[in-house]
Amino acid sequence: MKSSASSTKNKVFFGLLGKVAYSIFVGVFGTVLLVLFLFSFLDIYVVVKILPWIIGLNTAITGYSLLDKTRDQFKYKQIYSIGAGILNVLITYLILSLGSYYMLEEYLFGRWCLTLFLVIGIVCSELGALLAIKYFKLKKC
Repeated sequence: MKSSASSTKNKVFFGLLGKVAYSIFVGVFGTVLLVLFLFSFLDIYVVVKILPWIIGLNTAITGYSLLDKTRDQFKYKQIYSIGAGILNVLITYLILSLGSYYMLEEYLFGRWCLTLFLVIGIVCSELGALLAIKYFKLKKC
């Protein structure tokens, strides 16, 4: 009897973890793909200047997607969306930093860029979550 109850809890937990990971992956993949696309026809330093806008868009998508996938499974929805935005920024920063170092043999981003990206990621993922919450409340009416 206990094994089926714990099996159900594991399925729920890993199902929820998969939804969160999917939401974060969508934002990271979107940022990296858009940056690589822009690198193909714009100067590298122009893309670096507009990177905060790209990160803002994709962290908002992450916050919205997280609440779209999980709906009412989280009690503190905005806190979880902020955490997803932070993870999105950290993973994106790591990928872009390592990619810039191995392709250009220089780091394009410093500590202040990471701080700026984190602030943008927190604010925009929160805004994406608020948009999702308002949309789902409006949809219920």
